[in-house]
Amino acid sequence: MHGRLIAALVLATLAGGGVGALAGASAEPARSAATARHVSHAARCRRHNRRERRWRARHCHHHGTSTHSLPAGGAGGSSGGAGGGASGSSGSSGGSTGSSGSGSGSGSGAGETTSTGATPPPVVPRVQVTAVEYSFTLSRTTVPAGKVILEFVNHGQDEHNLNAQLGEAPPAGSIGNTESGHVVDQAVELRPGSYTLFCSLAEHEKKGMKATLTVE
Repeated sequence: MHGRLIAALVLATLAGGGVGALAGASAEPARSAATARHVSHAARCRRHNRRERRWRARHCHHHGTSTHSLPAGGAGGSSGGAGGGASGSSGSSGGSTGSSGSGSGSGSGAGETTSTGATPPPVVPRVQVTAVEYSFTLSRTTVPAGKVILEFVNHGQDEHNLNAQLGEAPPAGSIGNTESGHVVDQAVELRPGSYTLFCSLAEHEKKGMKATLTVE
Protein backbone atom coordinates (compact mmCIF):
# COMPACT_ATOMS: atom_id res chain seq x y z
CA MET A 1 0.00 0.00 0.00
CA HIS A 2 2.67 2.43 0.96
CA GLY A 3 4.73 1.40 -2.02
CA ARG A 4 1.96 2.28 -4.45
CA LEU A 5 1.39 5.64 -2.81
CA ILE A 6 5.06 6.53 -3.11
CA ALA A 7 5.10 5.43 -6.75
CA ALA A 8 2.07 7.64 -7.44
CA LEU A 9 3.77 10.62 -5.83
CA VAL A 10 6.90 10.06 -7.88
CA LEU A 11 4.89 9.88 -11.07
CA ALA A 12 3.00 13.03 -10.13
CA THR A 13 6.24 14.89 -9.46
CA LEU A 14 7.74 13.74 -12.71
CA ALA A 15 4.56 14.72 -14.52
CA GLY A 16 4.58 18.17 -12.87
CA GLY A 17 8.19 18.76 -13.91
CA GLY A 18 7.41 17.75 -17.45
CA VAL A 19 4.47 20.18 -17.60
CA GLY A 20 6.63 22.95 -16.20
CA ALA A 21 9.35 22.24 -18.70
CA LEU A 22 6.80 22.16 -21.46
CA ALA A 23 5.34 25.46 -20.29
CA GLY A 24 8.84 26.92 -20.07
CA ALA A 25 9.64 25.65 -23.54
CA SER A 26 6.45 27.16 -24.95
CA ALA A 27 7.07 30.59 -23.21
CA GLU A 28 10.59 30.89 -24.58
CA PRO A 29 9.55 31.82 -28.17
CA ALA A 30 7.22 34.51 -26.82
CA ARG A 31 10.06 36.09 -24.83
CA SER A 32 12.32 35.93 -27.87
CA ALA A 33 9.68 37.65 -30.06
CA ALA A 34 9.22 40.44 -27.48
CA THR A 35 12.96 40.97 -27.29
CA ALA A 36 13.20 41.16 -31.09
CA ARG A 37 10.39 43.74 -31.21
CA HIS A 38 12.13 45.81 -28.54
CA VAL A 39 15.43 45.70 -30.45
CA SER A 40 13.68 46.66 -33.72
CA HIS A 41 11.88 49.59 -32.04
CA ALA A 42 15.15 50.84 -30.52
CA ALA A 43 16.84 50.66 -33.93
CA ARG A 44 14.02 52.65 -35.51
CA CYS A 45 14.29 55.26 -32.77
CA ARG A 46 18.02 55.60 -33.37
CA ARG A 47 17.50 55.99 -37.11
CA HIS A 48 14.80 58.60 -36.52
CA ASN A 49 17.06 60.52 -34.14
CA ARG A 50 19.89 60.50 -36.67
CA ARG A 51 17.57 61.83 -39.41
CA GLU A 52 16.29 64.53 -37.06
CA ARG A 53 19.81 65.65 -36.16
CA ARG A 54 20.80 65.79 -39.82
CA TRP A 55 17.66 67.82 -40.71
CA ARG A 56 18.27 70.25 -37.86
CA ALA A 57 21.89 70.71 -38.89
CA ARG A 58 20.89 71.52 -42.48
CA HIS A 59 17.92 73.73 -41.53
CA CYS A 60 19.80 75.76 -38.92
CA HIS A 61 22.73 76.32 -41.27
CA HIS A 62 20.38 77.52 -44.04
CA HIS A 63 18.41 80.05 -41.92
CA GLY A 64 21.18 81.21 -39.62
CA THR A 65 19.13 80.46 -36.49
CA SER A 66 20.05 78.49 -33.41
CA THR A 67 16.99 76.32 -32.84
CA HIS A 68 14.05 75.00 -34.87
CA SER A 69 11.45 72.36 -34.20
CA LEU A 70 10.92 69.57 -36.71
CA PRO A 71 7.60 70.16 -38.50
CA ALA A 72 5.14 67.30 -38.86
CA GLY A 73 5.44 65.50 -42.16
CA GLY A 74 9.28 65.68 -42.43
CA ALA A 75 10.65 67.09 -45.67
CA GLY A 76 7.16 67.60 -47.14
CA GLY A 77 6.15 69.76 -44.14
CA SER A 78 9.36 71.75 -44.54
CA SER A 79 8.56 72.45 -48.21
CA GLY A 80 5.01 73.50 -47.31
CA GLY A 81 6.31 75.87 -44.62
CA ALA A 82 8.74 77.46 -47.08
CA GLY A 83 5.92 77.97 -49.60
CA GLY A 84 3.71 79.51 -46.91
CA GLY A 85 6.54 81.89 -45.94
CA ALA A 86 6.95 82.99 -49.55
CA SER A 87 3.21 83.62 -49.82
CA GLY A 88 3.26 85.66 -46.60
CA SER A 89 6.16 87.75 -47.93
CA SER A 90 4.24 88.41 -51.14
CA GLY A 91 1.17 89.47 -49.14
CA SER A 92 3.30 91.83 -47.04
CA SER A 93 4.78 93.36 -50.20
CA GLY A 94 1.30 93.88 -51.63
CA GLY A 95 0.14 95.54 -48.41
CA SER A 96 3.15 97.87 -48.47
CA THR A 97 2.46 98.79 -52.09
CA GLY A 98 -1.19 99.53 -51.30
CA SER A 99 -0.20 101.75 -48.38
CA SER A 100 2.29 103.63 -50.59
CA GLY A 101 -0.36 104.20 -53.25
CA SER A 102 -2.80 105.48 -50.66
CA GLY A 103 -0.20 107.90 -49.29
CA SER A 104 0.57 109.20 -52.78
CA GLY A 105 -3.10 109.74 -53.51
CA SER A 106 -3.55 111.66 -50.27
CA GLY A 107 -0.55 113.88 -50.98
CA SER A 108 -1.66 114.77 -54.50
CA GLY A 109 -5.21 115.51 -53.34
CA ALA A 110 -3.92 117.87 -50.64
CA GLY A 111 -1.80 119.72 -53.23
CA GLU A 112 -4.76 120.22 -55.55
CA THR A 113 -6.96 121.79 -52.85
CA THR A 114 -4.42 124.41 -51.75
CA SER A 115 -6.01 127.86 -51.64
CA THR A 116 -4.51 130.62 -53.80
CA GLY A 117 -5.03 133.16 -51.01
CA ALA A 118 -6.20 135.88 -53.47
CA THR A 119 -7.68 138.99 -51.84
CA PRO A 120 -11.22 139.74 -53.06
CA PRO A 121 -11.62 143.13 -54.78
CA PRO A 122 -12.98 145.94 -52.59
CA VAL A 123 -16.68 146.73 -52.83
CA VAL A 124 -17.36 150.08 -54.53
CA PRO A 125 -20.18 152.02 -52.85
CA ARG A 126 -23.14 152.85 -55.06
CA VAL A 127 -25.53 155.84 -54.78
CA GLN A 128 -28.85 155.61 -56.62
CA VAL A 129 -30.29 158.99 -57.60
CA THR A 130 -33.97 158.80 -58.60
CA ALA A 131 -35.35 161.76 -60.58
CA VAL A 132 -39.01 162.83 -60.90
CA GLU A 133 -40.58 166.22 -61.61
CA TYR A 134 -39.08 168.07 -59.70
CA SER A 135 -36.97 166.31 -57.07
CA PHE A 136 -33.98 164.04 -56.48
CA THR A 137 -34.12 161.12 -54.02
CA LEU A 138 -30.85 159.45 -52.86
CA SER A 139 -30.57 155.80 -51.80
CA ARG A 140 -27.91 156.94 -49.31
CA THR A 141 -26.65 160.35 -48.23
CA THR A 142 -23.13 159.41 -46.95
CA VAL A 143 -20.30 157.51 -48.67
CA PRO A 144 -16.56 157.08 -47.98
CA ALA A 145 -14.07 159.09 -50.05
CA GLY A 146 -12.71 157.43 -53.17
CA LYS A 147 -14.40 155.64 -56.02
CA VAL A 148 -18.20 155.88 -56.01
CA ILE A 149 -20.77 154.73 -58.58
CA LEU A 150 -23.58 157.18 -59.32
CA GLU A 151 -26.70 155.40 -60.65
CA PHE A 152 -29.11 157.88 -62.27
CA VAL A 153 -32.69 156.61 -62.63
CA ASN A 154 -35.15 158.88 -64.49
CA HIS A 155 -38.67 158.09 -63.35
CA GLY A 156 -39.94 161.45 -64.54
CA GLN A 157 -41.89 162.23 -67.69
CA ASP A 158 -39.26 164.60 -69.12
CA GLU A 159 -35.54 164.35 -69.77
CA HIS A 160 -33.25 165.10 -66.83
CA ASN A 161 -29.51 165.07 -66.12
CA LEU A 162 -27.26 164.71 -63.07
CA ASN A 163 -24.24 166.70 -61.88
CA ALA A 164 -22.13 166.27 -58.71
CA GLN A 165 -20.28 169.45 -57.64
CA LEU A 166 -18.12 170.27 -54.62
CA GLY A 167 -18.38 174.03 -53.83
CA GLU A 168 -17.33 176.20 -56.77
CA ALA A 169 -15.09 173.52 -58.36
CA PRO A 170 -16.03 171.98 -61.70
CA PRO A 171 -18.43 169.03 -61.37
CA ALA A 172 -16.68 165.81 -60.24
CA GLY A 173 -19.26 163.78 -62.16
CA SER A 174 -21.85 164.51 -64.81
CA ILE A 175 -24.50 162.38 -66.55
CA GLY A 176 -26.09 163.98 -69.62
CA ASN A 177 -29.75 164.24 -70.51
CA THR A 178 -31.47 160.93 -69.88
CA GLU A 179 -34.82 159.95 -71.34
CA SER A 180 -37.73 158.92 -69.20
CA GLY A 181 -37.50 155.35 -67.95
CA HIS A 182 -33.73 155.02 -68.57
CA VAL A 183 -30.91 154.23 -66.11
CA VAL A 184 -27.29 155.38 -66.48
CA ASP A 185 -24.27 154.52 -64.26
CA GLN A 186 -21.08 156.53 -63.86
CA ALA A 187 -18.00 155.85 -61.67
CA VAL A 188 -16.43 158.95 -60.13
CA GLU A 189 -13.62 159.78 -57.69
CA LEU A 190 -14.91 161.89 -54.82
CA ARG A 191 -12.84 163.80 -52.24
CA PRO A 192 -14.14 164.39 -48.72
CA GLY A 193 -16.70 167.18 -48.58
CA SER A 194 -20.35 168.05 -49.16
CA TYR A 195 -21.44 167.60 -52.80
CA THR A 196 -24.50 169.14 -54.43
CA LEU A 197 -26.31 166.82 -56.88
CA PHE A 198 -28.57 168.77 -59.31
CA CYS A 199 -30.21 168.83 -62.75
CA SER A 200 -28.75 171.61 -64.92
CA LEU A 201 -31.76 172.02 -67.21
CA ALA A 202 -33.40 175.45 -67.05
CA GLU A 203 -35.16 176.16 -63.80
CA HIS A 204 -35.05 172.47 -62.73
CA GLU A 205 -32.62 173.06 -59.83
CA LYS A 206 -34.66 176.04 -58.64
CA LYS A 207 -37.81 173.89 -58.76
CA GLY A 208 -36.22 171.40 -56.37
CA MET A 209 -34.24 168.90 -58.44
CA LYS A 210 -31.22 168.85 -56.12
CA ALA A 211 -29.84 166.89 -53.14
CA THR A 212 -26.75 166.79 -50.88
CA LEU A 213 -24.24 163.90 -50.72
CA THR A 214 -21.68 163.85 -47.90
CA VAL A 215 -18.30 162.24 -48.63
CA GLU A 216 -16.24 161.31 -45.56
